[in-house]
Amino acid sequence: MIVRAERIGERQIFQGALLLAALLRAVASLPFMVGWFDEIWQYLEPAWHLVEGPWVQTWDYRAGIRSWLIPELLALPMGAGHALSPETGFHLTLVRLTLAALSLVVVATATALGLKLSRLHGAMAGFVAAIWFELIFFAPRALSEPIALAPLMGAVWLLVARREAPGPRQFALAGLLMGLSFVARIHYAPALLVLALFTAKRDWRGAWLPLVAGGVAALAIDAAANLAMGAVPFRWAVESVRINIVENRAAAYGLSPVTGYLALFGLYWHVALVPLLLLAWLGAKRYPVLFWMTIVHLAFHSLIGHKEYRFILVSATLLVILAAIGSADLLRRVPRRRLALATAGAMTVWAGSSIALAAGNFAPNWTMEAGLAEALERAGRPAKTCGLALYRPRATVAGSYALYRRDTPIYRIETREEAMRHAGAFDVIVAGPAHARELTPAYRLEACAPKGRTDAPSCVLRRAGGCTPDPALPRLNDWLAASGN
Repeated sequence: MIVRAERIGERQIFQGALLLAALLRAVASLPFMVGWFDEIWQYLEPAWHLVEGPWVQTWDYRAGIRSWLIPELLALPMGAGHALSPETGFHLTLVRLTLAALSLVVVATATALGLKLSRLHGAMAGFVAAIWFELIFFAPRALSEPIALAPLMGAVWLLVARREAPGPRQFALAGLLMGLSFVARIHYAPALLVLALFTAKRDWRGAWLPLVAGGVAALAIDAAANLAMGAVPFRWAVESVRINIVENRAAAYGLSPVTGYLALFGLYWHVALVPLLLLAWLGAKRYPVLFWMTIVHLAFHSLIGHKEYRFILVSATLLVILAAIGSADLLRRVPRRRLALATAGAMTVWAGSSIALAAGNFAPNWTMEAGLAEALERAGRPAKTCGLALYRPRATVAGSYALYRRDTPIYRIETREEAMRHAGAFDVIVAGPAHARELTPAYRLEACAPKGRTDAPSCVLRRAGGCTPDPALPRLNDWLAASGN
C-alpha cells in the first residue's frame, strides 16, 4: 500500500506539472506575435516554402549555413494547419502549439529530476519549470535554441533523472537525442559533451559505443533531410563556422564583452538574480552534472563576440531547475507540521517572481515583431490581393510569405514617387506609421497594428483594382541578394 501510494503521488505530480505547463504554453502560443527576426526568416519562411512554394530567401539560405531539418519538421504542422484553414494564420498557430507540446519534455525532465530525490523536490521542480516566464516564452518559438533544448533535456532524463542506472539501450536513445540536439544547434556541443563525460565515464562498450551509435543515427537523419533538398550533407555546419567564426560575419550584428551574458542575466532576473544563483548552488550539490553543463555552456558562449540571450537558454533553464531543487532542500528543513504552508508560500513566491520578471525588462520581447506580423497577415487577408509593396521599410528584411500567405510579388519601395509610378504592380502596401499618410488618398489606410519592440512597418494601405506585374520594379528577393541581407 505504501509503495502504491508513492506511485500515485508521483503520477499526480507529473500530471499536475504537465497540465499546468500545457495550459500556460497554449496561452503563449495563441497571440499573433513573433519573438525574434530569426523565427520568421530562418525557420517559418523556409517551412512555408516547403508547404506552398514562394518564400523570402535571406543570406543564410543563399550561403547554405542552415540545415533543412528544422524547416522540414515544421512544415508538417504548418501544412496541416494551412490545409485545415487556408485563409487564416492557423498554420502558424499549429506550429506554435506543436513546439509548445515539444517543450513539455523540459517540464517532465525537471519533474523527474526532482522526484528522484523526493516528492517535494518533484513538485517544486515541476511547478517552477511549468510557470517560469522564460521557459513559457521560448516554448512555442520556432528557434533552434528551444527546439534543440527538448532533445537535450530528454537525454538528461534518460541518463540522469532515472532511478535506475542507464544501460546500453538508454545510452543509444540518449545518443540519438543528443545528436538531434546537436544538428538543431551545433553550439550545444560543449554542454552535450559534459553530459556524455559525466554519465558514460569509462564504460566504452556499455555506454560510449551505443551513445556514439545513437549520435551517428541522428547525423544520418540530418544528412537525409538535406539530401532531400539537394544540399550537400553537413555543408551547412562547415559554412556556418567558416562564415560566422572565421570570416566573423556574426560581428555585423553586434559585439559584447565576455561579461555580456552576466549583464543580460542581471537585466532580466534583476533583484531575483542573487537568490536564484544561491538556490542553484544548493541544487548543484544534488546534480553536479547539470551545474557543469550550465557553466561550460555559458563559458563557451561568452567567448563568442555576438551575444543574444536566447543563445544561453540551456544555462538559464538548468539554473532555474537547480534553483527549484535548491528551494526544496530549504523546505526540507521546515518542521513537518508547517511544511504544507511553507511549500505553498514558496510556490507563490516563485510564481510572483515569474510574473514580475516577465512584465519587467523582459516585457518587450513578448511583442518584438508583433506589429509587422499583424500587418503582413492583414495585407494578405483578401483572396484577390495581387501584389504587396513594403514602403520605406527598415534596412533589413521586412517581408514574409509565411505571414502574408499570398503567391504574389513582394516589392520594396523607397520613395513616394516610386510608389505612385509603379502603383499598378501592387494593390496593398505595408508602411510605418510615420510614412503611411504619404500615400493617401491614392491608397486607403485600413489599420495600423500596435508597434512592437522593433522599427518594423505596421500599417496596411490598400487600393481597389487589380495588378500588372512590373519587370522594372525589383522584387524583395532581388534586393536581398543585391544588399547581402
